[in-house]
Amino acid sequence: MKHTIKSRKGFTLVEMLGVLAIIAILISVISVGVLSAINRARIVATISNFKNLETAALSYVALNESAGQLPLTKADFAIPSRLNLARNSGAGANFAVGSQGPLHLEAIFLAAGTLERYPNWRVGRDALQSGQALLNEAGWNRKASSWADVNANGVAVANYNDWANYVRAECAPSAPSIVPGTYDATGMNDATGVNFRIDGSTNLSPSVRVGYVVIPGMSLKDAEKISEEINGALNDMDIAASSPVLDQTAGRFAIEGSAPQADGTVTGYYYLGTF
Repeated sequence: MKHTIKSRKGFTLVEMLGVLAIIAILISVISVGVLSAINRARIVATISNFKNLETAALSYVALNESAGQLPLTKADFAIPSRLNLARNSGAGANFAVGSQGPLHLEAIFLAAGTLERYPNWRVGRDALQSGQALLNEAGWNRKASSWADVNANGVAVANYNDWANYVRAECAPSAPSIVPGTYDATGMNDATGVNFRIDGSTNLSPSVRVGYVVIPGMSLKDAEKISEEINGALNDMDIAASSPVLDQTAGRFAIEGSAPQADGTVTGYYYLGTF
């Protein structure tokens, strides 16, 4: 008597759906973890860039040629717009000459050797990723302690990069006109200078040079995360609240205004120090 043994081939439809459901769940869990790690890495890299620029600034002011100060990249005079960072068009050892776009402290640090390379920004608008050519720069003359119409290689340049829309480090005089009760983050780029409330309530001393980083093109989520990391208990931002708090006006990191720009981004400001 023969018994026929039938072999079972493949999976049933129910089994296939079960396997696919498990795979989908695993992918979603892993994806959330991977995205979270990537976003965390971007924030950590940004804060690391801030610290590197702080170190570069401190190293620069320790040089004999600096006289213990950072050169101004923004003059203390009236300009048409609070966020227009064009500089003084007149001569002066600490002011830019000509009509170039906004200058940045990185050019000074690179020339002095206190910064090894231009920062790679993973938050906000990175100039190099957007095609800005560092050779089209007003250079820094270390002996004369002034800006020059040459690039880092000493070659004369006629057309300058405009850094107004990109992350950059700057130096401007403090602005005593910014007082409690009228201050907002936009005021940090007031026509007369900048200010930060490091302790949450007190303006910087007048007549000091303030080094800071401008970070245009930040998402609100990135701004909130950086504020949490840097400001700690002084952080006010809470974009997930029932009544979202979108502004940050205290601490070492603040953002411009109380609402995003038309493209949904904000401009952040990080305090490097007073010099």
